[in-house]
Amino acid sequence: MISPGAELQQDRPDARDVEICIRQFDDGLSFSSMFSTSNPIEVEIGSGRGRFIIKSARENPHVNYLGIERAYKFFHFMKQRVEEAQVDNVRLLQAEADYFIWGYVPPESVQAFHIYFPDPWPKTKHRRRRIVNPDFFDLLCGRLVPGGCIHLATDFAEYFEIMLKTGRGCAGFEEIYCRRIDPAGIDPESAATHYERRFFMHGLPIYRAAYRKAGPQP
Repeated sequence: MISPGAELQQDRPDARDVEICIRQFDDGLSFSSMFSTSNPIEVEIGSGRGRFIIKSARENPHVNYLGIERAYKFFHFMKQRVEEAQVDNVRLLQAEADYFIWGYVPPESVQAFHIYFPDPWPKTKHRRRRIVNPDFFDLLCGRLVPGGCIHLATDFAEYFEIMLKTGRGCAGFEEIYCRRIDPAGIDPESAATHYERRFFMHGLPIYRAAYRKAGPQP
């Protein structure tokens, strides 16, 4: 027999667990409770196979990383990889990123958002599904600490132009960099993400940009 309150206890954040669930935070989200530390928080939206978040967590042990992935297949593959990597400063969530950020992430609580190679939805009728848009930038702006950053990458030149237009048109942000990266002379194994590695291996360029919220850097 399950003891009274056991079900509620299972829904509470446990710092030992890699995977977290939205229902754990119905009474409020605390990143310090989630990780059992007060280290800065960085969020990757669309973590895919987990290459970026594992590499970053290893290189920056004093930063906590939350990876959000909506697709069941990628999420469980990434979870397995993160568990095998034994990085203590990573938590993973399977959810729609905009819903979670809007409904649960506290204002001015995140040091950086990373959005790498989001679905470009190339067909005209599907472009409204693109995650990078002015409303989403405004949402992220409210969750960033002053001086916090949004980092973007894509292989799709037309989508990159939209990203630039969005970042440059959002009040309260300054552009840190905007660049096209050609694969010549680059070791694909140095790539930050799985998609970046694949594009470099096939000799294809990628595009990167970053925007900083006004205020002192964290």
